[in-house]
Amino acid sequence: MKKLSLMTAFLFVAMTFAAYAGSVLDLIPMDTALVVNMNFGKLLSTEAIKKQVDEGMSKQTPEQKKAYTDFVTKTGIDPLKNLKEVVVFIAGKAEGKADKPKGGVFITGAFDIEKILKAIKDDPKAAADTVIEKFEGFDAIKGKKDPESIGIFLDNGTALIGNTDVVKSVAEVKAGKGKNLSNNTAFGNVLKKTDANASVWGVGLIPQTLKDQAKANPQAAPLAAINALFFSFNYDPDLNFSFTGEVDKKENMDAVMTSLNGFLAMIKMMGAQSPEAAEVLNLIKVEAADTSAKVSLNVAKAKLDEIKKKIEEKMKAAPAPAVAPEKK
Repeated sequence: MKKLSLMTAFLFVAMTFAAYAGSVLDLIPMDTALVVNMNFGKLLSTEAIKKQVDEGMSKQTPEQKKAYTDFVTKTGIDPLKNLKEVVVFIAGKAEGKADKPKGGVFITGAFDIEKILKAIKDDPKAAADTVIEKFEGFDAIKGKKDPESIGIFLDNGTALIGNTDVVKSVAEVKAGKGKNLSNNTAFGNVLKKTDANASVWGVGLIPQTLKDQAKANPQAAPLAAINALFFSFNYDPDLNFSFTGEVDKKENMDAVMTSLNGFLAMIKMMGAQSPEAAEVLNLIKVEAADTSAKVSLNVAKAKLDEIKKKIEEKMKAAPAPAVAPEKK
């Protein structure tokens, strides 16, 4: 019976990760405790964000426009078109450095590696600050001031930036010499509950060191009962944010909810000085379901537009800052 249960659990986790096959999750080391995924393609296609980006680009000076155009021409990278996702992950501590997290950042998109490396070599300042070499068989860029930080191109669609030890771990996973995140059952169980289609989403397993820190603070102590978390953010056209903490035992739920509501009350008190902020904060909900504590915020586009208009009117009505007299 025990063997059957283990096999069922294995198949369940395997199917969960199969839904993400082909993504950079396949390259993330097994001991990872936190993953945050930002879908740039989806974020930049959101009406409100696209409008802000377009307005910002239209206000560029001729010098700024030329610098941007030159960058795109020399590197072949147009951040507004070529970047797809940014995935941040943290996997424990760096070897020999208890205070330094072992983490990395994946950037996916379309990269012309030869063009990017040439652009660095041709730029005097960039060439003076960096070293271009091979690392674990991949094209790599190292900073001379911080040789422990490195960026490599795994292929024309995937770049990785991080500590040398975590980059090496990823290279081992890619080569089939190391285990990836799909072997982490605890992570997979939380991942399956996450909205991975969201513009931004994240999954985390709470390390014992963080739990111990929470226990040392009377107000935060109940939160030490949270073993894992997951969240998602969307803004198209309404704003929707959801954060869920997975609590170890049902009998700890009341204390966790009391702590969360206490922190929310404190945040609302701080935001009360701004009526517009208070309007948004009052829409936050804290709910309990079995062993899950959920914090959510849903703001309709009409409400967002109304608040934005109030802020703009207040800024227009504000007196102009005083100009200090010129010194003679």
